[in-house]
Parts: sequence; structure tokens; C-alpha cells
Amino acid sequence: MIRFSHFRHRNGSEHTGGAPVVFRREHHLSFDVGMAVARATIRDVARVAGVSDGTVSNTLNRPHLVNAETQQRVRQAMQQVGYVPNAAARALRVGRTRTIGLVVLDFGNPFFAEVAAGAEQAAGEAGADVALFNTGLDRHEREDRLLQRLAERRLDGLIITPNDVEHPLLAVIEERGTPVVVLAREVPSRRRSAVRSDDVLGGEIAAHHLLDNGHRHLAFVGWRHDERYQGAGHATGAAGVLLTWIGTDSDGIADGLDAGVRLLALPGDARPTAVFCANDLIATGLIQTVTQHGLRVPEDLAVVGFDDTDLASAASAVELTSVHQPAAEIGRAAVRLVLDEMNNPDRTAQDIVFSPELVVRESTTRRSAELGHLIGP
Repeated sequence: MIRFSHFRHRNGSEHTGGAPVVFRREHHLSFDVGMAVARATIRDVARVAGVSDGTVSNTLNRPHLVNAETQQRVRQAMQQVGYVPNAAARALRVGRTRTIGLVVLDFGNPFFAEVAAGAEQAAGEAGADVALFNTGLDRHEREDRLLQRLAERRLDGLIITPNDVEHPLLAVIEERGTPVVVLAREVPSRRRSAVRSDDVLGGEIAAHHLLDNGHRHLAFVGWRHDERYQGAGHATGAAGVLLTWIGTDSDGIADGLDAGVRLLALPGDARPTAVFCANDLIATGLIQTVTQHGLRVPEDLAVVGFDDTDLASAASAVELTSVHQPAAEIGRAAVRLVLDEMNNPDRTAQDIVFSPELVVRESTTRRSAELGHLIGP
């Protein structure tokens, strides 16, 4: 299920909503610049104005790069030589690089790889390409450097999973005419569009599943500010059940391995009987550690992941129960939003939210006889 939220235009007008636009490939014809009679060219304008060809081009297409006095001189020269820009030629020349940037935290995470596959499919259908960028583990520093480079680079649009959805360089990129769509994050200010899953709901679904299986001491493994942790906290709080937080530095398999070691170090009476991990990578690493030290999953420890990637059914000692989010469709929706905003710059920001679903597998399936001592009379 997808939910569409629509907001007020920046100019104050209301937006009535509607489904995303379906785009077909654009076909452009090339024309000579200038009027057929005058045959004036950019070079003619530049010669009369005493500036370079590039300055004339910037005056026409990127006026924010040219000071007011020079712009006036260029426009006076255009009138003098009879130069009239051809709209079709301008659209071909400066309006479309046919490249959309996709910036994610880690393409080593299967979720983002699936997002990229969906994005490339949608872009290809529109005759565009996707340029992939990875912020890596040193996220904040590398993200700052990357955004600075992207602010200087011409892209038709940018899709990004940022650490800060209000990063000032995102506004700079937008001011230069490049639409920005935030991926897998909520934008509370609603100043730019976003495509995401409802992570709070996903956390609630995971915790409710473990509670329904009779567990009364749960743990969350991941970042404390994660909305998935918030959702799990809502469910356990309402049930009066303890939720222990086990923090991680990142969101990879190594973080799960380390979290498993710390979980095993807890005294028996303080050790949770079920764990909800922020993603499938962490869950895979955690299961590997605890099973190597003799714990049985799910008999001694139930485990739920998030994303429902291929790891959930193939790469773990037991098949992993996981919260599913449609990664490829999220990528396709993000590209469609970028294409929409390229063609409709004044369109209101949209918040497209996919509802997650639980896929139950072996890592939480318990025999009814084993549940008896947990549920009690």
C-alpha cells in the first residue's frame, strides 16, 4: 500500500493531489539558434557585448552566474544584432543532461542495491541514466564533500538518503535548478519531496509479532534515533514490556557480530528472549554470533530483521523473519518524482509512504509447547 501526502505550493496555492505522473520518452528536434532571417548567433552577441560566448549562454540560461551590469550589456547586444533564442534549441542545450544522481549510504546493503535497480529501470524507460554515489562508512565527512561536488555538477535531478534532510547544500542544489528527492527519510518541513517506508509502523509490526509469540523482554539492535526503534518502543511500552537497546556504530554484518557478543555477555536473567534488528545485515551477523556460541534460533532467541532482502531467506543459519519494504518500487517512485519535478518545477512537494509488511520465517517460529512457559496461565 502507498500513501500520498500533498502539501501547499511554495507560492501559497493548494495542490489537490493525484497519482504520480507516468512519463514517456521525450523527443526533441534540433534547430539553428536565432531567427531565420537575421541569422544572428551567440558569437555575434558576444562580439558586440564584448564578452565571451559562455557569458552570453549563461545570461540566457543561468543568469544567477552573471552580474546585473553584464546581463544588461548582453541583452542590449541581442537587440542590436536581432538575436532571438530558439526555445527548442535551448531546451536541448541546457535543460537535459538525462542523468539523475542517486546517493545512498552503502551499496553493500542489499536494500540500496534493489533501490538502485528500480531507479535505473524507471530512468531507462524515460531515456535517462542514473549515476550512483556511495557515502560509505565515514558518512558525514564524505557526504559533505560529495554534496559540494554535486552542487557544482550538472544533473537533471538528485535522489539522496542524507544524514541531514535539511542539509544546506541540498538547498543550494535546488536553487541551481536541480530537483532533490529524499530517499528513505522523512522531511518534517515538507520543503522537498520524499519516498520512504513507514519505519515507525514497521517497528511496531516487528515488536507486536514478538509480543504475540509470548516474549516479555525484547531488545532493539541499531541506532537509538532510528524510527524503527521508536515504533518498537511504542508497542512494548503499550504492553508494559521491557525493551533493551543495543547500539551499533553502523548497519552492517560486522555490527551484528559485535552486538551478538554484547548480548551474550548479559547475565541470563537480564538477557532478552527476542531481538529486533534495524536491518537484515545486522540480524545476519547477530545470528551468526549467537549460534556459534550455542544459542538456538528461535528456541533460545527469536530474531526479526528489516528490509526483507535476499539475505533473509538465503544467507543466514536460519531463514529470517523480516519486515518487508518494496525497495525496487521505492527506487522507481523516486525517479518518477524527479522526472515530475523536472517538468513541473512549481509542483508541490510530495511525501510518498509505503506501508511495510511482516514476512514470517524460521527465526521467530516457535512450537506451541515451547511457548507455554512464556505465555503463562
